[in-house]
Amino acid sequence: MKASWRVSISVWLGSTLVSIGLVAGCQPANKYAPPPPPTVTVAKPVRRPATSYLEYPGTTKSIAAVDIRARVKGFLKELHFQEGLDVKSGQLLAVIDETSFKVAVDVAQAKLDEARATLKKAEQSKVREIAQAQLDLDKAQLLLAEVEERRNRALLARNAGSREDVDKAEATRKKNQGQVEADMASLEQAKADFETNKLAARASVENAKAALENAKIDLGYCRIYAPLDGRITRRLVDVENLVGEGEATVIATIVKDDPIYAYMSVSEADLLRFREQVSKGERGDFRKGATIPLDMKLSDEDAFRHHGKVDYADPAVDPGTGTVQARGIFDNPDHKIVPGLFVRIRTPLSTRPDALLVPESAIEFDKEGRTYLLVVNAANEVEQKRVKAGALDDDGFRVIEEGIEPDARVVVNGLQRARPGSKVTTEEVSPAANPEPAKPKG
Repeated sequence: MKASWRVSISVWLGSTLVSIGLVAGCQPANKYAPPPPPTVTVAKPVRRPATSYLEYPGTTKSIAAVDIRARVKGFLKELHFQEGLDVKSGQLLAVIDETSFKVAVDVAQAKLDEARATLKKAEQSKVREIAQAQLDLDKAQLLLAEVEERRNRALLARNAGSREDVDKAEATRKKNQGQVEADMASLEQAKADFETNKLAARASVENAKAALENAKIDLGYCRIYAPLDGRITRRLVDVENLVGEGEATVIATIVKDDPIYAYMSVSEADLLRFREQVSKGERGDFRKGATIPLDMKLSDEDAFRHHGKVDYADPAVDPGTGTVQARGIFDNPDHKIVPGLFVRIRTPLSTRPDALLVPESAIEFDKEGRTYLLVVNAANEVEQKRVKAGALDDDGFRVIEEGIEPDARVVVNGLQRARPGSKVTTEEVSPAANPEPAKPKG
């Protein structure tokens, strides 16, 4: 019984499978349907004037940095600035104890008064007049002695006088003559002493004046003022500390960063290129007053937003590096550019009146680092065009110096879906839809 049941089941399964096979054989076979071509966005190159630039890394540096120093020895009594903020030229920054310096000024003033009194005394001296009066008196006595001598000699010649009287008269005359000669020497000495004393007194007055001026200068150094506008650093010395002991103690530093410098190294090849352009009249020579424009970009900026000019270049090439250091100067009214930043600096080299530009994002690089573009031909097939890329403008468009035609359809979106040799569906945008680039800054 069980065996017949099993046979019935087997027969039923076999007939069912045969029926399913017959039904399946009547259906059509599946065929592979290829996917539709991917869609990419294409645009023709933009045609417009474009400027090419030379670009260099650079470093910013303050236009001036001045140490605020204590130029006299004393105790620091006051500080009148806030660390890290701006200060103005002439602003009081610090005060050193002035007591001893005020005393020194008073002492120097007293010595000057004393020297002036000595000069007045020397100028009013009567020593010359006294010497002259003594000389006149002795000359009169000499004249009297000469008369007396002549009279005694006349009496002796007439045997009316004695030889002794003649000798006495002669001795008196010689004595008076010697006195006159001594008086003349004294007068000359008095005159010389008068001039010498005046000169010495005047010199003392001048020395006293210099000492007073020096004392006043030292007193003035007790009050320290800002020599220029700028931003001041933190204080390096606290109040009540002794400063100026053995050296001019630095209290703080003022940094002036408006305008601000940026230094860059220009290669020897670029230097020769600049010289050739100057000789042809294509580029001005800043040494003769012409302006060579510069643009600067900070590391967190996507465009060259700061504009300046070249104001210095080394007169010789560094043989070790083959470069010349050049310096640009840039306005910095908002103090956004601080000294010590690494920046990018560029200068315009030449302008093409009718250049072809494509978005920077459309440019690809092969394994060798060479640039190429993906373009779509008339058969809607993707082709790889090797190109020579030029300067990048401020709107993200790159100059294509060679490799494509003006009417080429460049893939600008969907690059990952475009494969050289494959077909694509294109959505074309007009070049006019691309943003207009900013004019080159000068």
